[in-house]
Amino acid sequence: MRTALAAALAALALIAAGCGDDDTEPTPGADGGGPAVTEDGGGDGGGDGGDDVLGDVPEECKEPFPLAIGTPDLGDVTLLPDGFPDPPVEAVLCLTSETIGGQNETASYATEASEEEVLAGYESALASFEATRETDGIGRSIVTATAGDVFVQVTPQDGGFVIAFARG
Repeated sequence: MRTALAAALAALALIAAGCGDDDTEPTPGADGGGPAVTEDGGGDGGGDGGDDVLGDVPEECKEPFPLAIGTPDLGDVTLLPDGFPDPPVEAVLCLTSETIGGQNETASYATEASEEEVLAGYESALASFEATRETDGIGRSIVTATAGDVFVQVTPQDGGFVIAFARG
């Protein structure tokens, strides 16, 4: 069961790494045949789409999470366990997302920390949640933990990491 859940979270983390918040999808800009519309509904006059479509996405997020839009809010992650630690490495929240029905949610962060620093940091920071380092279904090192009925998976990627939360 835990391996199947880890594989499902790995797939979710891969999807989330390239997705923005479902509530703030931009409409097509110049490349899509019309003027870009910002998340507040305003347009940019039909320019190249530029930063108006991205909203307040931190600069650090633009490379590791190119589809991030708007201002992310960790408060939107309803599956975040009580007492869940802040990132143990310097990191910037780039986006949050959830699947339909809210069974799975993610929080994606940009960081300059190495994969090993992210994994070691979360292995230690999540010790009270019985954190373990494992290999996911595609051979990457991850950290998994359980907080009550919420399964947590931390997956490093180039320039960042994704934390996936799933109800068990």
